[in-house]
Amino acid sequence: MDRVGADAYVYARACALRSKSWIGPRAKRLLESRRLQDLWTLIYDEPPPMVPEGLLALLLERQFEQRVVDQFLNLISVYEKPDPVSVAFLSLYEYNNLKAESAALAQGKTERPFIVDIGEYGLFNHDAWPDLAAITRGTNCAWYNAVPAPEAHIDWETRLDHEYYRNLWMAVKSLGSQDRAAVEPLVKEEIILQNIVWALRLRVYYDMDTDAIATMLALSDEAEGAALRRPASAALSRSPDVWSEWSDWEYRWLLNPGEEGTPWNLDPRYAQLQADRKLFRMAQNRFHRNPFTAGVPVAFFKLKQMEEQMVRVAAEGLRLGATADQIAEITGE
Repeated sequence: MDRVGADAYVYARACALRSKSWIGPRAKRLLESRRLQDLWTLIYDEPPPMVPEGLLALLLERQFEQRVVDQFLNLISVYEKPDPVSVAFLSLYEYNNLKAESAALAQGKTERPFIVDIGEYGLFNHDAWPDLAAITRGTNCAWYNAVPAPEAHIDWETRLDHEYYRNLWMAVKSLGSQDRAAVEPLVKEEIILQNIVWALRLRVYYDMDTDAIATMLALSDEAEGAALRRPASAALSRSPDVWSEWSDWEYRWLLNPGEEGTPWNLDPRYAQLQADRKLFRMAQNRFHRNPFTAGVPVAFFKLKQMEEQMVRVAAEGLRLGATADQIAEITGE
């Protein structure tokens, strides 16, 4: 199928899949489930397996994650050569697979953890489990050849994240002008928000200093990435417990509410939720803005990521006995 025909098919197919996704108004139906068994039947239209609730939640989330990936693989399969940004997005699952394998080994487990299969776009040889060196051999991550020492864990995971975002940004830059114009704003905002949230987590949870955090931001070693790091760097010059210092920060809408003169502490979890919602709204708005460009599969991927998150929150909420109101507060629905 030529590019014009493939673009038309992908747009029509993505519209159909989006209409059936558990996002927007349809996400509220997830919150109406009172038991994990009901949630399983709602999503998969079949009776759930007879397993303990903890395992059922895990199976539900894993199966849904793989279903999202399979849908996306099927969607872009009509292209003779899918756009590089869509392929780079898929690689995120591979980096997470590698992190899961490393974590399992660190915990002394002998059974390989669940691996999301991204088909022909896989980066690592997961069949070589439990040999991390063999799993990553011949890849840009061959340096990840053993379980990192506890004190190096954050550095190694951050290096994997940097590899992902570097490849993602290079993929954006490789696009033609029309495709790049359709894709770049969404990817750019994702990297900016990822840097901000990561910087806030390192400051609040690990009490890292500004210089140390600066080296751990995505694209920290590239001059052209300065604009993508600037909002996070600006955040680091402010105190995490003084509300008034944030009044002129460009991304202050990420912050948990506060009032001058009252006790306040920055909450990175709140910032993460706000960032996710912003990216979801951007993907929603851009989905129809640039039909017949790479902007369609890219926006669609971000919408499916939000759907994954909605299902995960609903499943974990039911497993932990959270109320519908508590789940709704997290999801924003």
